[in-house]
Amino acid sequence: MPIQKQKLPLLERLLLRETDEDHGLTLEEIIGALAREGVSAERKSLYTDLDVLRDCGMDIISSRRDGRTVYFVGERDFQLPELKLLVDAVQSSRFITRRKSEELIKKLEGLTSRHLARQLRRSVYVFDRSKTSNERIYLNVDAIHTAIAQGRQIAFRYFKYDLRRNKVPQNQGKEYQVSPYALAWEEGNYYLIGHYPKYGVTNFRVDRMERIRVTEAPGLPVREAAGGEELNLARYSQRTFGMYNGPLRRLEIRFQNSLTDVVIDRFGDAARLTDRGDGSFTASLEVKVSPVFFGWLMNFGTQAKILSPPDVARQYAEAAAAVAQMYKEGF
Repeated sequence: MPIQKQKLPLLERLLLRETDEDHGLTLEEIIGALAREGVSAERKSLYTDLDVLRDCGMDIISSRRDGRTVYFVGERDFQLPELKLLVDAVQSSRFITRRKSEELIKKLEGLTSRHLARQLRRSVYVFDRSKTSNERIYLNVDAIHTAIAQGRQIAFRYFKYDLRRNKVPQNQGKEYQVSPYALAWEEGNYYLIGHYPKYGVTNFRVDRMERIRVTEAPGLPVREAAGGEELNLARYSQRTFGMYNGPLRRLEIRFQNSLTDVVIDRFGDAARLTDRGDGSFTASLEVKVSPVFFGWLMNFGTQAKILSPPDVARQYAEAAAAVAQMYKEGF
């Protein structure tokens, strides 16, 4: 394509990259920038080109500043506060590797001017959270989505880490074969929710999965796996603390009224709350009972008490007593 025919796309890229509400370009500056790309332009033709770009949906604004008329891009697909949110989500997500985080943030920077992009780049270094080192996670996610769409099972190997950060194969190194239903993002990690015959509906950390493949075996229908119901991701996450599995039980817990927001934030409409009239309320909740759930409850000390069932209340009391005894004995 002759270089002159590239004028419109070059002009569009120039305005998107170099201008924003605080930074504009005069026609002379635009002509100079295009000339450096080997494209000649005149003022009259630029007026026409700018109108063409406006007709194509670009929000090109002209403004008088310091005695000069400058042109800049106003409204964009993504505004700076939105891009900052996306950068934070990428950077704080543990399932995205550091290298991939940098790649994604660089692409997000391309959605605003180079001047505003500096603000996004500064945000990158505010966060220093633990990140996965599994570079194949993106292929894993793609394979899982393919299997879900095709209604097939997936097979994979699963690992955990030892103290030296070496991978330790689970299930004696044998493959897990799972009917996948959904992917959930919980506390910065990506989880596969699916049916595994040994555990029923359960979850696996996607960054701990290796050699994942889509099999020819049909997946178990979710209604059959979930006892005749559709999988409710919100309810599954509410019941499962830290994606740590355990027996599903209905609990009655007494909370002080000061914890009302905490309970509602965690359980939403799934919690049935009853005012006790003494500055406390009873919450009827379905929870997967696990050490992680007990740890969450211990945050509230004497402001929360399991009323029923008795066996879960006893387990919680024993767990709290064991921690207290450990500290009494010293280290």
